[in-house]
Amino acid sequence: MKYNSGLAHRPAVFVSSTCYDLKQIRQNIRDFIEDDLGYEAVLSEYDSFPIDPDMDTVQNCLRVVEERANIMVLIVGGRYGYVTNHGEKSITNLEYLRAKMKGIPIFIFIDQSILSILPIWKKNNTADFSEIVDSPKIFEFVDTLRNRDSNWVHEFNNGKDIISCLRKQMSYLVNDCLCLRQHLNKEKVSPKVLQYSGRVFELAVEKPDAWEYLLFAAALKDNLNKLDDLRYDMKYGITFKNAILFDKPKEIIDYVQMKCGELSNRVNLLNKILNNAFQEAIGEPGTPGNAEYIIYVAEKLVDVYKSVHEWSLEFRSIIVPDEFQNLLLCASQFSQSVIEDIENFISDYDKRINEAVLGVGEESEKKSLSFSLTLRGFDVSKLESEIKNIRNLLL
Repeated sequence: MKYNSGLAHRPAVFVSSTCYDLKQIRQNIRDFIEDDLGYEAVLSEYDSFPIDPDMDTVQNCLRVVEERANIMVLIVGGRYGYVTNHGEKSITNLEYLRAKMKGIPIFIFIDQSILSILPIWKKNNTADFSEIVDSPKIFEFVDTLRNRDSNWVHEFNNGKDIISCLRKQMSYLVNDCLCLRQHLNKEKVSPKVLQYSGRVFELAVEKPDAWEYLLFAAALKDNLNKLDDLRYDMKYGITFKNAILFDKPKEIIDYVQMKCGELSNRVNLLNKILNNAFQEAIGEPGTPGNAEYIIYVAEKLVDVYKSVHEWSLEFRSIIVPDEFQNLLLCASQFSQSVIEDIENFISDYDKRINEAVLGVGEESEKKSLSFSLTLRGFDVSKLESEIKNIRNLLL
């Protein structure tokens, strides 16, 4: 992969914290980032902070995180900070959530005095801590950072503690980037792999032990997560396809039978994807797999899942007399078991392969694993009964 130096720029480090109580610490960190590291320090109290006059304070802060920040330094002291009119989260909290969603490195520093009181607050969260913090929400935020989000948290007493830690952590981060650059220069990374980020990209480039199976799981999850809107469409029966009118019983029966044949063909594709394409993609034992091919297989499996949703939604655009509605309903429900079986397979595969390979969970011992996507058969009795009733109308 070629690097265009003309596109290079200094990494932008966004410093997120309340300003008034941490003014001096923020100043010290800005000096360290700008003077020692040579990076761009992004702090909201300086005139170098890029604002959009058409946006309010919160919108500007979140926009800068989204558009400019490459790294976030999050500092939590004794003040929770300004809470927006639209919710109960402070600006600092919202900045953290935006950075986390963006996927950039976040270095978290929490005042040691707050961490020392946290166990007391957890035992009695209704007590009065107003002499120590401006809002008990600061404890909720810290608890979320440490426990719910499982972040690595650094304690600090003063700005020197933060700077000392950042000096080391930034050097580790640079080393990681250099290693990644070396990987990209050494190996020809396909355009398909470059379309991905996060875990999929990492596995495809670094290729750790059993990377082929981990990559397949990660690519399945990544593509499945992109279909949330389609699942909502399915839940609420939303489709924008042009309506089709059937008023003759024979036309309705022919349409339903044709649709059932379509569903059967789509389900049969799963056999080709898992038993043929996947086996070729991961390669013979002892030989490396093909990252681009593995991602392709994952995409095709999710494409089948997507097409089954679309198949079911097509029934919503069909207009028939009231006495034939049950027939369409019975046919459209065939897709539900297929959808559930594919979702269960992806979830089970991801859980078990990560437990086995990464050594976490109950299946941490090395063992041979087998996976199969078993689809439940269609219960056609109701459909056949409805078709029989319609045919009786033709007599």
